[in-house]
Formats: sequence, C-alpha cells, structure tokens
Amino acid sequence: MKKRNRFAAAALAALLLAGSAPSALALDAIPPMYQQFGYDSAEEYMEQESYYGVFDYDTLSDHYRQHLDAVRSNPTLAVEYWGYDDLEGLSIGWDGDLEECYRDTARALTNDDEYELRCQLSVQLNGAYVHFADAHPEKVNGRVMVPFRAIAEALGAEVDYNAGAITAKKDGQTLAFSLGGKQLTITDNSTGKVIKTTAVDSAPYKKKGRTYVPVRFFAEGFGLTVQWENSVQTAVLYDRDALIADIDSHFTVLNQWLKAQPSYGQNAKALSSTINVSTDYTLYDSIAGDKSYRASAKINALTDENAAEVHLSADLSDLPSEYYPNYSSIPFVTDDSFEWSIFRTLRSSDKSTLKNLQVDLCGSDSGAGCFYMHSPALSEMYRGTEKDRPEERTAMKNGAWVNVATMDTVFGATDFAERWSELAQGKVNTVGESIVINSEKNTYGYEWSKLFADAYGECRNWEALAGDSLFTRSGSRYTANIDLQDMLGSDLDTSTSTIKYTLDTSNGSISGSTSSSYTNWYTQSITTIEFSGNLRSLSFTRTEQVKNKSKLVRRSTLTASPTDTAPAATPPKGSKIILWDTESTYYDEDGNEITDMSDFLSTFL
Repeated sequence: MKKRNRFAAAALAALLLAGSAPSALALDAIPPMYQQFGYDSAEEYMEQESYYGVFDYDTLSDHYRQHLDAVRSNPTLAVEYWGYDDLEGLSIGWDGDLEECYRDTARALTNDDEYELRCQLSVQLNGAYVHFADAHPEKVNGRVMVPFRAIAEALGAEVDYNAGAITAKKDGQTLAFSLGGKQLTITDNSTGKVIKTTAVDSAPYKKKGRTYVPVRFFAEGFGLTVQWENSVQTAVLYDRDALIADIDSHFTVLNQWLKAQPSYGQNAKALSSTINVSTDYTLYDSIAGDKSYRASAKINALTDENAAEVHLSADLSDLPSEYYPNYSSIPFVTDDSFEWSIFRTLRSSDKSTLKNLQVDLCGSDSGAGCFYMHSPALSEMYRGTEKDRPEERTAMKNGAWVNVATMDTVFGATDFAERWSELAQGKVNTVGESIVINSEKNTYGYEWSKLFADAYGECRNWEALAGDSLFTRSGSRYTANIDLQDMLGSDLDTSTSTIKYTLDTSNGSISGSTSSSYTNWYTQSITTIEFSGNLRSLSFTRTEQVKNKSKLVRRSTLTASPTDTAPAATPPKGSKIILWDTESTYYDEDGNEITDMSDFLSTFL
C-alpha cells in the first residue's frame, strides 16, 4: 500500500479510537468478520487473530468492512498490495478464489491500520490500550507525558484540581502534584500522614487546556510496574500483584499443594537433582522366542533460573541395534540431523563404548543462549554426512566440547527445568508467580506489550491441566480426570490419551497415571505412565507396548534438593570448543519436534 494510503488509514483509526465513531455504532461485515475467517464468535476471533490489541472487535470489523468494500469495488488495490502485475496473476496466487483474496487483503489492510496506530506514542494499562479522547501522550525531554485525567480515570482514581494542585485518590491514598513542581507526594487518607515523597524529573504542565503528568512517576506512585517498549513507542503499565492474584484465583487447589511441599529455605543458589533410570526392553519373537535386554542410566543435574549443567552416565551395552530407530522410521529427520546422528552412532558403536557411555551437557538461556555437549564416545556421529568434518570428529574424540546449537533449538531455553527448579526450591510460591515471572522473561526485555496476552495464554494452558474446576475433593485429596484428546483437539479417531492424578494438600504428595494409545493400518501401540511422590522425590514407570513387536518398561526415580553450587553455563576454562553448526530441526521417533532438555536426554535412554 502506498504511504499516503497508510497515513490515511492511521488517521481513520485515530478518529475511531478518539470516539468520533463510537464502537456501539460500528458496522460489521456481512456475514460477520469472525464468521468469514472460520470462528464461532467475535471473542474467539479476537483471542486467536487480533495481533496488536489496539482495536476492539467493533472497530476492527468496521475497518475490515470498509477495506473489503473498497477492494471489491477496485481490485487493483489488492493487485498493488500483494505486488502482482495484474488481476490474472492475483487470481493464480489465490487458486482462482478472488473473494478469498479480497478478504485476506481487507484483513491485511486492517492490520496495517492497527499497527500504524500502535506505533504512535501510546499507553497500555493492564493489557489494554488507554484511549485518549481529545489529547494524546507526548515525549518531553525523554519522558512520556500523558493527559492526567484520562490516565487517572483509567486507573480508577478520583481526580481533583485546585489552584495548581493536582490530586488523584485511590485505594485510601492520595497522589499529589503541582503544576511546574518536581515532587510527588503520597498521603494516607485515613491519617493524613505523608507516606512517601518522590522527586520527579519532568514537571507537570498545561497544554491546550489539558494537564500533562509524567506517566512513570504517576503510575509507580500507585504501585504499578512500568516498562517501555521502544519499537512501538508504548509505555506499558501493569499491576503485578493484581495480575498474580487473578491468575492464582484459578489455581487454589494447586497452590495449596505447592504450599505443602517440603521446605528447604529460599537461599540456595540452585537445585541439585538425580535421576536413576532402569530399562527393560523385550522383542517379541513367536518362532525363536522372546528376547529381553536391560539398560541403566544416571543423570546428575544442577539447574537454576538461567542455566543447567547435566552429566549422564549409562550402560547401554546390552541393548540391540533394533532399540534405536532406523533412519526411515523417524519422520522428517534428515540424515545429517543431530538426533539421527546420535541414533546411528549408538546403533553402530561397539559394546565397550556403550558399556560406560558418558555425556556432559551445559548451557544458559541468557544472552546468546548456547548449548554445549562433551562426549568422546559420540565423536563419530557425523561420519558420512554432509556435515562430516574429520578434524572436528578427532578433536571431539580427544575431549573437545561441541557448541551444537542455540538453547532455543535444543534445550527449549531450559524452561521446563527452570520452572520445576523454582517450584521445588520454594523460590516461587504460587502458579501465578511462576506464570508472571516466566511471561516477564519471555518479553526478552523489549516486548512488554505482549506480557498480558502471554500470561493469560499460559494461564489457560495450566488451567486445562490443573485448574480448580477439574478437581473433585475427598478430604485433603483432590482428583482430576482429563481427556487429553479433547483438550488438545485431536482429530485422530484412532488415538486416545487420558490422565488421572490426585493431589494431597496435607502432605504435598501426588499420584496418578496417564494412558495413550494409537492405531493405524500397520501398527497399534499403547503407552502408560504411573507416578507418585512430590516435587523433590518422584518415581515413575513408563511402559510402551507395540503390538506383536516390543515392550519397553522404563523405571525412574528423581530426587532433588537445594544447593549452594551454581551450575556451569559454559565448558571448563581452557577447554577446546568446536562450533558444529546444526541447522536441522530435531524430532523424536513419533515425528514430534524435540523442544526441551528432557526430550533431548530421552534419545539416550
């Protein structure tokens, strides 16, 4: 779209937001916009498709309707927008369905409108953009100044002006400024005593009949957290305690259970964990007789909120090569991928190599977030692939560490380990705290306007597995029965997946089981997991059976305790490090992408 048209769209959006076209009078498309894109309600559309959050549905649909009418009347707008030479080329691009193209074009133009407006100086309060009717925020000496009445009323404060004094009353406190003054005073309404006095570096002023105040000092005076998102020129204000409390209101049972966990104090630097694993693997053979194999492994891990250090030792020497998948049985895995290289190496390694397999892993999700691996036994994993580098293989065999990939690719930014570590240590006391802390981290320090959407999105995910509505109570025991297939929306009629578990809020214990089955034209399989314990001592048994082929039973015990030893995020000083760039995506034998540390470690076990 040409620049002048973008500015026109932004101007229209500004007028609509300013109230010159009230949303109650906005016109929807026919049929409604949400129906045109396959949704059952406006609320569902806004949850799934509203990218920026500046427009409400009425405003969004009104923009869409106007753009759709314009494109239908003048299809050249769509041709120019998508960069085609003519209408014929546009038709080919949409497989002859020009009406679908017009809808896509109208929605794209509407998103442009919203983005243009979002990139103007704006204020977001608790996830919603503040609408300023007749005066707008502005920057003065690097500070965001906002119309006082609009922001105060958005906060639910009672506003008053008196001879240059500016006050806002809320929650039993009064915040006071004065025009031209550089001091904010907070007073307790019940006692009249001054609670706090804060110096401000931008004095309130009047402009065109409106009083402007520095939004940071005003918001922080009311206890809000204030962040700045430079890319879209937005001051993000949020009541952190209220956000945590609202999320926690959905998880009173789970929070009671967390409160009952053993307490080891909150001063430890990290969590020390040990996982012991024993595996029994049976191959069915109706002619020569079934054959059974055994393996064992031990994982020692140090984890904190930023890093993980893991040592794995295993005896896999008894396992047959059939235990490790063939290349052809791993969907989407290329022959030079990291996972397939490991499987192939384990299939071809001699028994002495697998008798005492040692693997060290470390990494951090801060900064560049790199993942390192040290295992001379796996030095041959890239032999014969397009990534085959003999010098690097030799160095690895002699003890070099391999910088395999970014943490986001393989370690999943250690998210699972980090969250479990925080809860097990007692550094995070509630589900709400955990979700908000994680959402704040997911902004990466510059995407603050996405915080609320991310937090409530994760809240819904947790609620589907552990929300209060799932539980039935018997004394201190709360039991949940969940059909995971319904929850995940699986369309596979031949697949089932359920979980049943009980939380005891008197002692912090958990017990339960999961079951999943899958059937297609050539195979039938069932997987069950039984587990019991608490956050710091957990045992579980995983059984996987493939009809007429094999049975795998894996028994694991996990114990954890806080420690003063922090994990090492990088190899020991002086270590030789090889940069082994792997651009492939990693999958397990079911075709699921590997996204976290536990998935990665399972390739060894």
